[in-house]
Amino acid sequence: MAKELESNKHQKTELPDPEKNLGKKRLVWPTLFTIVVLLGVAGIFLASLPRGFSQDFSLIGKGGNIVVLVHDLHSVASANNMDHVSGTLRKEYDGRVTFLVADPGAPQGKAFVDTYGIEDKTTGVVFFAPDGKLIDIAYGEQELALFRTRINQAFHF
Repeated sequence: MAKELESNKHQKTELPDPEKNLGKKRLVWPTLFTIVVLLGVAGIFLASLPRGFSQDFSLIGKGGNIVVLVHDLHSVASANNMDHVSGTLRKEYDGRVTFLVADPGAPQGKAFVDTYGIEDKTTGVVFFAPDGKLIDIAYGEQELALFRTRINQAFHF
């Protein structure tokens, strides 16, 4: 038994020769498939993000009905308000109401919040008349029907 172990010690373990495998093609399909799937998922994620929310507060008072959502990225109620606007209300009021977003974490959004004295810096919804006059400020999560009612009342639709 000891001799067997001794002889096994001196046997060379043959390592694969990398040059022998150069001629063989690696299977690229699994890697390619994985990349395509990841790009597809990333594309779907990017396509689902809300688009077109401006922070151009210079639009206030230039002849259009404006609704500014104070949007805190860390607030669930704020995210729900944003979902109502991006999913339904923007389409319903297209051409009649411009929706802007004030992010209180950004300098421009903080300046807006401070200028108009927004008390709730996570869920404020501010309504402006075409002449720039402040019509109303709503706070808290707005259910879709309530949000629609507030817009209709503010702009006499």
